[in-house]
Amino acid sequence: MMDFDALLTLSENGKVFANPRRVALLKAVQQTGSISKGAKQAGISYKAAYDAIKDMNTRSETPLITSEKGGKGGGGASLTNFGQRIVQMYDLLDTIQNMGLQALNDKDAPLHSLLGVMAKFSLQTSARNQFFGTISSIENHALYDRVFISLQNKQQVIATVTHGSTTRLQLSAGKDVVALVKGPSIQVCREQPDDPLLDNRLYGTIGDIQNGDSTAEISVRLDGGEEVCALINKNENGVEQLKPGSHALACFSSSQVIIATLC
Repeated sequence: MMDFDALLTLSENGKVFANPRRVALLKAVQQTGSISKGAKQAGISYKAAYDAIKDMNTRSETPLITSEKGGKGGGGASLTNFGQRIVQMYDLLDTIQNMGLQALNDKDAPLHSLLGVMAKFSLQTSARNQFFGTISSIENHALYDRVFISLQNKQQVIATVTHGSTTRLQLSAGKDVVALVKGPSIQVCREQPDDPLLDNRLYGTIGDIQNGDSTAEISVRLDGGEEVCALINKNENGVEQLKPGSHALACFSSSQVIIATLC
């Protein structure tokens, strides 16, 4: 495992504009309301802080910090709206950079795709199951489209969406997407189901089973390490035959799949 560090630097015309030291200063000034106090909190001299702020304010079309000289009411300093946005943008880029470093040490992380890395390390939704994949084809029908998504484990997920969604999300073959499916929408079967509406059928092995009064939460481990979580009714036929370690299919309708992507 490689333990890399990365320092994010924003440059303008080849000259440093913002780096970790300057962003820490901006945050400290915002918190303390003072350049001198901010410099002390950031661990740099007042002159270094003053020169850094002057440099950024001079080179920017919009100042990052406004200040008032001391007097009867005392002086003060604060970030402008643009200064706050610079800090927010820096933090956003730093988060993305850290996700990239984290993904480097995970052999299953799809480093070729920002969406794939976000889905693995950052994306959180109420849908328990998230499948990252690439659209292999789109089947057009009169009122809807069927989107076929190839997963990293060589299986596929099918989603049924409206034509409007296909257009709005700019869906096309080769585009990376995340398919979201809620646990209650999934059935766990030992054999191929007869119901044609269950057009998604992912092969795996039953892992953990947690029993409640009337429901059971069952995890199905797919080849490649992905896990499907299903919340099923314990009174359904065949549920008692589901045992940890046995082969099973996670089955669900394509109409229950939500697609997320970056446009």
